[in-house]
Parts: sequence; C-alpha cells; structure tokens
Amino acid sequence: MRILVAEDDPALGSFVRKGLEAEHYAVDVSADGEQARAMAGELDFDLVVLDLNLPRLDGVSILRFLRTRKPSMPILVLTGRTRVEDRVQCLDLGADDYLGKPFSFTELSARIRALMRRSHLPAESVLTVDDLKLDRVERRVERAGRRIELTSKEFALLEYLMRNAGRRITRAMIIEHVWNLSFDTCTNVVDVYVNYSTSQVDKRKVGQLAMAIQVAFQKLGVFPASTTQVPVDSREPMPFSAVQAVENAQRRAPLGRIVSPSASDPSNTEDDGDLTALQRELQQTLAREITRHEIALRTVPDGLVISLEEVGFFDSGSAGIKVTSMPALSRIVSLLVPQPYRLRIEGHTDNVPIHNSRFASNWELSTGRATELVRVLITQYQFAPERLSAAGFAEYYPVASNTTAAGRAQNRRLDIVILRKLALPQSSSSGQGRPMEPSPNPS
Repeated sequence: MRILVAEDDPALGSFVRKGLEAEHYAVDVSADGEQARAMAGELDFDLVVLDLNLPRLDGVSILRFLRTRKPSMPILVLTGRTRVEDRVQCLDLGADDYLGKPFSFTELSARIRALMRRSHLPAESVLTVDDLKLDRVERRVERAGRRIELTSKEFALLEYLMRNAGRRITRAMIIEHVWNLSFDTCTNVVDVYVNYSTSQVDKRKVGQLAMAIQVAFQKLGVFPASTTQVPVDSREPMPFSAVQAVENAQRRAPLGRIVSPSASDPSNTEDDGDLTALQRELQQTLAREITRHEIALRTVPDGLVISLEEVGFFDSGSAGIKVTSMPALSRIVSLLVPQPYRLRIEGHTDNVPIHNSRFASNWELSTGRATELVRVLITQYQFAPERLSAAGFAEYYPVASNTTAAGRAQNRRLDIVILRKLALPQSSSSGQGRPMEPSPNPS
C-alpha cells in the first residue's frame, strides 16, 4: 500500500512516515502544496494524508483538485484546524475523514485501515487466497497451516499481491508500491518472486518457496547477503534472521580506547561532578532500556558515553533509527539539551563484512548511522549544529571480541560521547558549520 503524506512540519512528517513504514506501508512525504498536488495527481497512491496549512498551495485547494481528478481516492485530512466550520468544509468538499492535531498515531493508523476497508481494496486483518493466509496484525504467513518465514520486504510484496488478487499487476506497479520507487529497475527479481508465489506449490515445497523468495530478494539488495552458505533446496523455511541473529548480550568488556584522552586541567574536577550528576539522571531515566541492554553508560577520559546498541535502535544493515526507539531517544535529548557540552556521535560495527544496495562497507554503515542521528537531533529536536560532530569507525574500535555472536552484538553500537571541557562559548563570530576548537580556560 502506497500513501502520500502532505505535511509542512518536517518533524511531524518524518514521525508519521516512520510510523507507517513500520506497519509496512510505502510512504512519500511532501512539505510543499504544489508538489503534493502534482504527486497525488500523477502517481498512483492508495491514500492521501493531507494537511491544510501547506506552503504555495493550501490543502483545501488540493482537496478540490483531487476530487475532480481522482474521485475515488481516500483522503484523510490531518490538521491543526479544529473548528467545526473547517471540518464541515473539508467533508463537504470530499474528504473521507478528518483528524485534528494533536493526535494519537494509533488512532491515525486505525482510521487509515478503516478507509482502506471502505475503498476498492480490502483492509481486513487477515488476507486469504486459497490455502495461503497472511495475518497483517501478527505479521504471520501460513500455507496449508504451515508457517512461512518472510522478511519485511517479502511480506509487503506478498501482502500487495494478495490485496490485489484478481487484478492485473505490472512490475512497475509492484516497484512503486512496495519499493516506493517510480522507475523500473530492469531486474527480473520481481518476476522470479511472482512466479514462485503464484505457482501451485504443494505442501512439501513450502520450505523451498520461502528460501527461494529470500535468495531472490538478496540478489536485489533488499537486505545484505549472509556469509553463511544456505542450500536453496532446503525442505524447511530458514529465515535469514536465524543466520544473522542479533543477540542481546550483557556488556562485560570496558569501552577501551574509543576516544583520545584530554589534557589535564583543573576544571576537570568540576566537569567530573557535572557529568556524574548527568550520568545519575540518565541511569534513572533510561533504567528500562539499560535493564534490557539496549543502552549502556560508561565514562572515558574524554567524558561520558551513551551507547545505543543496534539491537534496540537499528535494523541490521540499516542507518534508519527505529520508530520504537524514538521515546528513549527523546528522553536522552531532554537531558542533553540544557547541558553546555558538545557531543561527538560515533558509529561502530562488528567485523562481519556488509555490502547491500546502500552501504558498500562497514565504513559507510557506521558513518551513515552517526550522521543520521546528527540529522535527527538538528531537524527534530532543534539541537544547535555547532554542538555536534559525527564519525564512523567501522569495526576498528571494538569493545568486545568479535569471535563470538555476543561480542559482535556489543560492538554494533552508536556512541553519543558527551565531551568534557568543551562547554559552548557564549558567542561565536564564526559562520562555519564545523565545531570551533575549545577556548583555553583563563588563568
């Protein structure tokens, strides 16, 4: 299912996009009214979430345009205008639903499902085609009562095909709705998957079907290839999550030499007291995540380190921060914003090579995660850019041995280093985007 979100607030648009993508929708976001009208009019969307306060062209004008151009397209108005007159106007112009801000994402998701149920496409929680059953809520696929393990992308593609059972579906339509791209990649992997999933497969071949699907998508680069050789003719489904398991093990090793020691200075005593108090606040605020080993706190010569473990904050091979981890990140930010310290964001990986459609090596992955967090801090939390810097270290600064799965899980992390002795200057005449060197303390 492909959804257009027309929202001028970048932070809110990103929040809605990540939430819907977590529910396996393909989502486009536009912050400009004219661009949103062009996209909704020219591209094939299943639903539009429309804000009314858009620059260059307001949402009411877009609503009028779409009702003449695409009268059957579901449109949900999501806006801060809560007057009765505004709701009546939009509903009379053809809006299918109207939700005021602030809103609950759970309610937004439920309203989208309700609109899908009333549209030409089914939106029931369980889709069934012959003996193939797909549960959208439990994210479970079964054929003849036997479970088939699929990745998120495979699940989304199968769901799209089952929703459109009986309709003519082209490769371009699949790429647009599942990969959220507007061009044909000239690959035949989609054809391979469709051939497998629509063929009459008997019960003995369920395992082969699942593995063939995974191998086909691996060739497309949807997820990184496993270094373990897996036989394609396996009789049982073998999910790649089992091959590339992310183990949530307790961190036992010290952080070691992640950062270089700072020069000795009498002000370190005062900094140590401030950082110790901050560490206590973080421990109390993040007690749940620390207990689950999703976050770790350590002190190093340069300052205080907040380690965001991959298992809690990132999908394997991805630089995007998980939607489910945003509440914890918000609690961290609420404590860091009033502090005077600069932050260095460091990405780290294990020593398992990576090569997928986005990252050619662990250097790119570790740097991508670091810069993504910097972007989120600036755009969503209004962090001052001069307080931030980012670096990627790949696998070269491990905190545990890479010879065990538990050690590799510890090494896959994103460190927020709160730098001691780097309080921000009162004013800065520099217009550069890079952090200034700390001024020496007056004698």
